[in-house]
Amino acid sequence: MPKRFMKQSTRAFTLIELLVVIAIISILAAILFPVFARARESARRTSCLSNLKQMELAVMMYVQDYDETYPPSYVRTTQSPPPDGYWWVNYSMWFWPQIIYPYHHSHQVLFCPSSAYTVTGTITSSMGKPIANTDQYGVNVMLFPPPVEQAASSIPAVKMAAVQSPASTYMIMDAGNYVMAPVGYMAGISPVTGSAFTSYYLPGRGSLAGSPAYTNTGTEASNAREKDYMDGRHFHGLNIAFADGHAKWLRSSEVYNQARKCTDCGFTLSNGTHRTEHNAASAWNPFSSH
Repeated sequence: MPKRFMKQSTRAFTLIELLVVIAIISILAAILFPVFARARESARRTSCLSNLKQMELAVMMYVQDYDETYPPSYVRTTQSPPPDGYWWVNYSMWFWPQIIYPYHHSHQVLFCPSSAYTVTGTITSSMGKPIANTDQYGVNVMLFPPPVEQAASSIPAVKMAAVQSPASTYMIMDAGNYVMAPVGYMAGISPVTGSAFTSYYLPGRGSLAGSPAYTNTGTEASNAREKDYMDGRHFHGLNIAFADGHAKWLRSSEVYNQARKCTDCGFTLSNGTHRTEHNAASAWNPFSSH
């Protein structure tokens, strides 16, 4: 029989074979997607550590220029423009990220890539521009107190020589606000060990026993903060830069427990002087050899 009259046979997948292939793909996706997500978060955590190291280096340069004194957490001034070129919240305050800005000249390092929420300015000079006073990085108020002449502070500026254990003293960290306090030393600054949720929260504290509940208002900011508060910024933890110049990741529970130890972190609020005994052995306390 001529070839042109021979029946052509075709081969196709059966329904069962297609279902098996789809099932295999689904299983692989279920296995690989969390791996990919973890890899992405690992990259963000590394980028965050780089940000902290750059800011830490900027602090070290600032300290050398200002008689080995750490910068304040904020300063009230009407001098314009601010170091980074625009006002964040009002026309009378610079925050610590603005104060150290001249030493690294990068807005990008002020923002954690794993922070899901970025605030934009609400005054004319910063309208539409991102600001980093919340939901990004915060400083340990024990190292960066508000200036002593401010009504909110009776704590003097901290000298490098006063820091007893730089390699284990917290300086800058992933945070809910621009400044973080272990306990209630400062008027207007809620401690991370407080009994109610505030914007001065420690990322990941919400998952710890005895933590105050978070009330979600349903807004973008509220959704982002709830996740940050409950899960932590990076793998149920946060990145921290230390006073000696290194930075690393720590579990939220460890940072929180160090804050709970800070029952006496070396301040006498009545006269603004440091205590001589420095009793509290805490990584938040720059005045103890913890």
